[in-house]
Amino acid sequence: MKKDVKQVLEKVSSGNNNPEEETIAKLWLHQLHQNDETGLSEKELNEVSDQMWLSVEKNRKERVYMSRRLWVSLAAAASIILAVSAGLYFYQYHSSDQTKVFQAYANDVPAGSNKAYLTLASGKKIVLSGSANGTLAVEAGVKITKTAGGQLVYTIADGGKKSSDKYNSIETPRGGQYELHLPDGTKVWLNAASSLKYPASFYSLKERRVELMGEAYFEVAKDKTHPFIVKSRGQEVEVLGTHFDINAYQDEQTIKTTLLEGSVKLNNQLILKPGEQSVLMDGKFNVKQVDANDVVDWKNGEFVFTNEALTSILKKVSRWYDVDIIYTQTPASMPTFTGSISRFENVSSVLNMLQETSSVRFSIAGKQIRVLAK
Repeated sequence: MKKDVKQVLEKVSSGNNNPEEETIAKLWLHQLHQNDETGLSEKELNEVSDQMWLSVEKNRKERVYMSRRLWVSLAAAASIILAVSAGLYFYQYHSSDQTKVFQAYANDVPAGSNKAYLTLASGKKIVLSGSANGTLAVEAGVKITKTAGGQLVYTIADGGKKSSDKYNSIETPRGGQYELHLPDGTKVWLNAASSLKYPASFYSLKERRVELMGEAYFEVAKDKTHPFIVKSRGQEVEVLGTHFDINAYQDEQTIKTTLLEGSVKLNNQLILKPGEQSVLMDGKFNVKQVDANDVVDWKNGEFVFTNEALTSILKKVSRWYDVDIIYTQTPASMPTFTGSISRFENVSSVLNMLQETSSVRFSIAGKQIRVLAK
């Protein structure tokens, strides 16, 4: 049954909508943007509502999850559409602006991919993206294999009962990510510009201790007699078996540890519960509730932003697309965003989503992205 789009937008604007009305509003606004409708009058709003409805009904069946469209605030967008009497509009583009955008993005940048460097205990460095699948090395009774799926897997070989004080390390560059399976069965996903140092074998070790720089998501194999400890900037996270994410980039002021499942202890003093995130700054912990799945968006192939500052978003863009960000506007004045988009789009798609809903625009020149005022 057809609903009056104006009434739906009014409900969304006031926060009194139900899930179905939210979906309708998103789809309608998406269609409005796709058809490049701008500066609508009250009469035109009603006319376009009728024209859009068939398209909305069709798209609602095909595309309910709008993950690739960035919505700064659905309520705010609805309010803007309803303010037609004041001459306001949503997503206005002039032909000259479109030309400028096209020219600015003539040099696009592709998304990152599975890239990493493995350094063995001998000092030998292996470029994983350029290595053939199969066995790469055997150290301390452990076989190191690269799989066709782009994973680095450590498996016990020859009984695996060889003590060793040797360490391996894996490092992802900007524009890279990699999945690692440690010999105890623990799985680690490394985000871009990150590294992990770990024993070549855990045999005879009382603790399973690793060192992280950057960001990684861990699914730790359970072993009550051998705690798993992750050391990063200013903190140690101890677990027996659990799923968690640590963000400890050098260029960030804080270290964030987010728990998805199980329990972890930080610096032998703070215990996190699932859905909690600790933020370490200047030696002090602050704990808050978060949507843990949003925190590991990168592992699931998405960028997910929740009231996130543009400066923070562009740091992620810089790491994943291996680009440098140059500001021509004071970062403190930058807007915040809520929304999501695939990490496997070219960088221009991400920038367009941000540009559509803010007071900034971007240009790309080689490996540099400039942030400009509109």
